[in-house]
Amino acid sequence: MYRQGRAPVPDFDPGELLYLRYKCEHWVDGQLDPAGLHLPRTSVNRSRFSEPEDALFSEAGKYNGLGVVRFWVSEIPPRIEQQHGPAYVFFMTHVPDEENYSHSEIWSDHEPREGGCREPSKTAKMRFRVVLCQRIRQDRVCIEAVL
Repeated sequence: MYRQGRAPVPDFDPGELLYLRYKCEHWVDGQLDPAGLHLPRTSVNRSRFSEPEDALFSEAGKYNGLGVVRFWVSEIPPRIEQQHGPAYVFFMTHVPDEENYSHSEIWSDHEPREGGCREPSKTAKMRFRVVLCQRIRQDRVCIEAVL
């Protein structure tokens, strides 16, 4: 769980699971509500280096009462088109914390990618959230939120 000097692992397998924390209020009608996804830099844990309960680890109890859902890297919408404005691409980035080596983020950028993380437009954010949240239903709950 702890980083212990390990370097980031940039490659993500499409079949790798990601663990996302959620609040009870963001579980609506049997699925994750789009308001429960924060962009840009959506924080997740990689299953390659952690278990679902690790997403709730905090020595200070910061995540007590939150739940954890899972989804696959391949379910992240890779590209969101807009009628007026540039397309956005979405991709995984491994951003280890000292206390959480598996910490990663979903980043976005204009297409073609310029290498950084650029905040998507409101339209692209909403489309991304809706597409991903439609996939996160009851069978994806690893730990149920109580707060």
